[in-house]
Order: sequence, then structure tokens, then C-alpha cells
Amino acid sequence: MKFIADVMLGRLAKRMRLLGFDVLYNNSLDDNEIVRLSLEQDRVILTRDTGLAERPLAANHLFIKSDRVQEQMEQVHAEFAIEPLPLTRCSRCNEPLAPLDKRNARDLVPPYVYEAHTQFLQCTDCGRIYWKGSHVRRMAIPARMKKK
Repeated sequence: MKFIADVMLGRLAKRMRLLGFDVLYNNSLDDNEIVRLSLEQDRVILTRDTGLAERPLAANHLFIKSDRVQEQMEQVHAEFAIEPLPLTRCSRCNEPLAPLDKRNARDLVPPYVYEAHTQFLQCTDCGRIYWKGSHVRRMAIPARMKKK
């Protein structure tokens, strides 16, 4: 399942990307562009904009009720019963991540990170480096949600 998030949901888009979901987000997209991309690319619109949600062509949408990112994640999970994927997408640009040999990561990450981790990923577009730190566990969808 693919998504597109409106300008008010940048933090949700980033969180969902870190959990492996394909979320198109660009804060310069207007409502018309969001609807067009949603239709062209078969993406569910995630929005907090009631005007956008009420547009006839934006029928494939989820109106996000909360302004808190964890509650937003819970609503998306409850609506679509989606499960997190392995770290596969760049949180900045939504492009796929590729394995990066540890030796090549040496000068690209802090020394303590290099020593503590064996696996690194790099964005195929912007070059950003990722590793599974303690933040991954804190961002995961809470177990209480999975029981719904």
C-alpha cells in the first residue's frame, strides 16, 4: 500500500517511511497535485485538511484526527491493519535504502555507532546513512495496537 501525505503530516510521513512504508510527501504540493498523484500512482491520501478530504476525486483518503504523531500512527494502523516492514526507505526522500559495507561507513557515521553496529544502509538518492539504533524499537507500532 502506498500513501501520499499533505503538508500538515510531515512528521507522520517521516515516521511511516522509517517503518518501511512508501509515503510521498513534499510540503510544496498543493491539494490539486496531491489528488492528481494519488490517482496516478494509486496512493491513499493522508490528510488533516477537511477541504481536501471532502473533494470528490480524493475519495481514497484517510482523515487524520490527531495532531500527535503516535496517535496518527495508531489511526493509520487501525484503519489499514498494516504491519511495519524492515528499514527500507529513506526518511528524508522516500527512496529505497541499499546495504552499505561496514568499512565504507567508517567515515560517514560517528565512531561509537561504527563500533556498536555491524549493518548499515544508505539512501540510493541522497546518500543518508541508516542503522538500527534504539530509536527503531521506540518507533515501532505498540503491541497494544496489534491486538485490535
